[in-house]
Amino acid sequence: MEQKLQQVAEDFLKRIQEKLPTEKADKPSIVGIVGMIGSGRTLLAKTLAENIKGAVLISANSARYLLKEQGLPWGENVYACIFFVIEWLVGNGYVAVLDGNQVDKDRRERMKELTDKLGVKYYLLKIITSEATAEKYLREKYSQAPKNTFEDFWPGTDAKDIVQNLHERNKDFYAIDQEDPKPEFFAEIENEGTIEEFKQKAIEIAGKIGNVV
Repeated sequence: MEQKLQQVAEDFLKRIQEKLPTEKADKPSIVGIVGMIGSGRTLLAKTLAENIKGAVLISANSARYLLKEQGLPWGENVYACIFFVIEWLVGNGYVAVLDGNQVDKDRRERMKELTDKLGVKYYLLKIITSEATAEKYLREKYSQAPKNTFEDFWPGTDAKDIVQNLHERNKDFYAIDQEDPKPEFFAEIENEGTIEEFKQKAIEIAGKIGNVV
């Protein structure tokens, strides 16, 4: 990792360390989420982190925020920072909940290699929703004032830009169904109801992960 990127990764970790939960996990693990843009990944990740003992939320957008501040491109740099932070968290007794789409097969395989290296479990979750529902959520989100903070960074510009050709933007998500072998999901969660109904499903999944770990 080159020096400037290393500094960003260390800054990312320092900010996470400042807000660690008071209790560590009974068994550290990594939780990843697969879902189309606008499916509710961030809400799911936040709810899981709030309801799993020793869980810490790791947002890909937080990495993007720090990289942007330093004038570095996103792409693989985002995941270099994420892997750096996750390895420290899991190695120090926490559950890392990743708010960053795990649709890319290579990145999922790298995450699995990391969990094997650390001797922990990798819980992969899939959100099932329609493009119409995803577009509705995106339009609601981007009707608000844009955020530009470490905790809540919005890399998109506006709803029109985000939802344009949504199907094409989600091509990697649809490609998962064609993988052989198919990824093993710990749970699949439907998001077609209210936000409260979705959060309740997330809390139930958190309980299952907590019982397993």
